[in-house]
Amino acid sequence: MTAVGAEDGRARGTVAVDDEGRPVVRRPERVTDRWWQDVAVLLRPTLHGTPSTAVSTTSVTVRRDRARVLPTLLARYPAAAARWTWTPAAERLRAGSAAAADGLARLLSADVAEQSVWPGGLDLAAMGFVRPLRPFQTTAVARLLTAGGGANFSVPGSGKTTVAYAVFTGLRARGAVHAMLVIAPPSAFEAWVEEARACFAPGRAPSVAIRPRVFRRTDTVVVVNYERLGDPVLRAGLAGWSRGRKVLTVFDEAHRAKAGAASRRGAEAAELARRADATMVLTGTPMPNRPRDLEAVFDLVWPGQGHRLVHGDLAHVRDRAFVRATKDDLALPPLELRVERVALEASHRALYDAMTGRVRRWARHVGGPEGAASGAVAAQAGRALLHLIAAAANPAAVFAPGRPWSLPLDGPGHADLPSLVTDPTRHIRPAKVVRAAQLVAENRARGRKTVVWSGFLGNVEALATALARHRPAVVTGATPPDDPAGRTDRRAQLDRFRHDDDCWVLVATPQTLGEGVSLHQAAYDQVHLDRGYAAGTWLQAIDRTHRLGLPADARPTCTVLLATGTVDERVNDVLNHKVAALAAALRDPALRPVADPSLTEGDSEALLGDLDALRELLQVDGQAPVETSPITRYLDVEQCWRRGETWSGAPGD
Repeated sequence: MTAVGAEDGRARGTVAVDDEGRPVVRRPERVTDRWWQDVAVLLRPTLHGTPSTAVSTTSVTVRRDRARVLPTLLARYPAAAARWTWTPAAERLRAGSAAAADGLARLLSADVAEQSVWPGGLDLAAMGFVRPLRPFQTTAVARLLTAGGGANFSVPGSGKTTVAYAVFTGLRARGAVHAMLVIAPPSAFEAWVEEARACFAPGRAPSVAIRPRVFRRTDTVVVVNYERLGDPVLRAGLAGWSRGRKVLTVFDEAHRAKAGAASRRGAEAAELARRADATMVLTGTPMPNRPRDLEAVFDLVWPGQGHRLVHGDLAHVRDRAFVRATKDDLALPPLELRVERVALEASHRALYDAMTGRVRRWARHVGGPEGAASGAVAAQAGRALLHLIAAAANPAAVFAPGRPWSLPLDGPGHADLPSLVTDPTRHIRPAKVVRAAQLVAENRARGRKTVVWSGFLGNVEALATALARHRPAVVTGATPPDDPAGRTDRRAQLDRFRHDDDCWVLVATPQTLGEGVSLHQAAYDQVHLDRGYAAGTWLQAIDRTHRLGLPADARPTCTVLLATGTVDERVNDVLNHKVAALAAALRDPALRPVADPSLTEGDSEALLGDLDALRELLQVDGQAPVETSPITRYLDVEQCWRRGETWSGAPGD
């Protein structure tokens, strides 16, 4: 079947790029449906059973890793019957994909032992870099210089920033790059400034600009955060700053862009990577949730090649595509992981069971196929799970005045209940908060400071109150990163924790302080009041106090508090499975001891963010009777709320 002709006898089609950076082959005009179907079949080969295209009646969208082979495919029958025009963006994508594929092929074909040999004639000290490198860092620098950038998946606390500065210095010595752009979370900004001072001789350190408002050509290193990548003012400033020189782009904590083109942050990072002269990614947790996270991180280094390294023809050799220092390489004192199961007291248990019962009834109500497919329902399920996690530690985090708990019920005859109780702090003694306070007191008695983590502001507030006599430093997302005019910013709080002898505890949210911050010089012990489902956040938080430079006699500990008979136990299982999957993907058995000793093999893709997972958690089978919650013995929530009354009796009344 042939295409119906244009002037030269051939139809004209176009190859463009969509918003997610994928090549799109657009159907020519005046061609038959049968011809287009044959072309679609030609363009949609599978790779290890994974379809590589999305086909419509007007276009074929191809995976980015196949951009390099598109010209060859379009030159075959029947596509060769048409004349194909490539847009400039598509041509750049094809060229970049081909270059990335060629560079990756050279790297993977080289002998690892040869890559690990220090480049002859390279003297970092002559360039001002004087910090001694550990043996595993020397190997990492040599391999990354061979790759001209690359991926450093070394564990948190292994000195990845030091290695990055060494690689940058080596590339500058070769004339391969002239400046470095670093994309990092705000919590890591301090490290890029301090490490520059530690790595270079006085007067030889590069000029480091943190989130500059004005870009100066004299700044050798510019550090900005992921959230600003879409800012047109930033883009214009970077364009002027980088004009006429080659820039090494470094993605620090690169798992921040793990969603790839599916998120704005990931898409902006990917676009920046495609335009970079050289790229390097730094993260100790490149696969915090699922394999496609690792795929997106690889794509930052070798655009379009992540799928091949994770699922495709290169998966069996992907360990050659990154360097990784393990905990064993760091020779740290072993971390003692303690999992303490804490029983809830009666009134706390009653309230938690009431919440669970309500969520169970809601899950049954929306549990049909249509409800399960709804994005709104999935979002509600995710919020319900977070509320259950928070309430397992401290119901006041959910039911505090002005912060009522609710779960929308969309069906007829259901109404929102703005709250179950109005003041749980009067009636409930949160056992996990009490136990955390006991652990801090025990550590203080031994002269040791403690870091206590919670992902919920309400729980942070409860901890700050319970630990008041230990003069806690507190850092959350609401704490300004840098406020010289006050004493409530993150820098001031961290300084107080590190240097004030009367400050015995730091209470922080891992989302805010779980990356890029070193706390091991002040504390060896940490307590997790609650945890979410992100394995990366969990592992990163652990490594704030268990990292390079820890004294040999430190005896570091990490205590996880689990409320028995609650969502905590399921969260623990999910994190165990994810850590096991990350250990397998990175071939790093040293990760497994970080998991609970009860670790069992399971599905690393299990995520509790949708309705199906919520139903599994609550063991909803559609047939079991809806039980009456114990709390109904003394509280008829709906009637009390509608009458404007509040319950003020004692538990068990």
